[in-house]
Amino acid sequence: MTTDLAGRLLSLWDSPPETRDDPKAAFAALYTDPVLVNGTPITVRDMVARAAGLHAAFTQHDREVLEIVSGPGKLVIAFRHAARHTGPWSTPVGDLAPTGRRIEALVIDVLTVDPDGRISAVVVVADELSRLQQAGAVPA
Repeated sequence: MTTDLAGRLLSLWDSPPETRDDPKAAFAALYTDPVLVNGTPITVRDMVARAAGLHAAFTQHDREVLEIVSGPGKLVIAFRHAARHTGPWSTPVGDLAPTGRRIEALVIDVLTVDPDGRISAVVVVADELSRLQQAGAVPA
C-alpha cells in the first residue's frame, strides 16, 4: 500500500494543481487536513498553494527516485529533483526573479501515514542552500 501511496503522491506533485478538476480534493485524498510539515500544521488549501508556487517558479521538471522505504505507518522517499527556474520563486532569503537556470536538489521526505492511508505528517529534508547557490542568491 505504501509504494502505491508513493506513486500517487509523486504523480500529484508532477503537474500544476490547476490542471486537476478539483485540486483541493486531489490533495485531501492523500493528506490529512491539516498535515504537519516539519512540525507546522499546513492546511490542504495551503498544500495546493505550495504546489502551485512550485510550478509557477519552475518548469521542465525532472525527478529521479533514488529510494523508497516503508514500514508500519512510515514512508520515506529520497529523490533528486531538477527544474528550470522560470518564474518568481519565494525563498527564505526573499523572492527571486527568474534566472533561467537549471536548479537541482536532493530531497528526502519522511512521511507519517495514518490508518486511513493518508499522510498526516511530513519531515522534509532538502538541500536548500545548494538550490539558492545554484540560483545565484547566495555565494557558493
